[in-house]
Amino acid sequence: KVADDLVYVLGTTRNELGASEYYQMLGHVGCNVPQVMPEAFLSSYNALAGAIADGQVASCHGIYRGGLGVHLAMTAMSGGMGLSVDLTKLPAEEADRNDLLLYSESAGRFIVTINPARQAIFEAGLGDLPWACVGSVTAEPRLIVTGLNGKTIIDLTLPALKQAWQKPFGDLT
Repeated sequence: KVADDLVYVLGTTRNELGASEYYQMLGHVGCNVPQVMPEAFLSSYNALAGAIADGQVASCHGIYRGGLGVHLAMTAMSGGMGLSVDLTKLPAEEADRNDLLLYSESAGRFIVTINPARQAIFEAGLGDLPWACVGSVTAEPRLIVTGLNGKTIIDLTLPALKQAWQKPFGDLT
């Protein structure tokens, strides 16, 4: 990844917080658990695999346990570059809250970064699949997320993210 690369989310975020890490942290279970739809996901997986094979993808990270918020942080930390992301651009169904968009564990989703010079060919390969360009990679080592109301809801430095990630969890050391 390099500064000014584009950040995409492939796949649809749904109201699927049931049994999520987020709900567990809040002491809830929920009832809308993530649904795995292999036939629906296969086209996205094939398009992504083709884009990777063609050298269009700078980086790719799955979104799973913990949801988009966690994996945006991991993507930023792994590359040592910042990310600026707008939640209003996410492909979503029945997901109309910031926390739901950030922590839903909907299956079949990926964070992908690409060089802007490859944007047209990358997007053409995705066609009518669920995807969106949601932001960009930044030189400043910060994760900045804009929420549904247009206001910044996350603005953290990579060192702060790494410190939180490396911190002992509960009674674990």
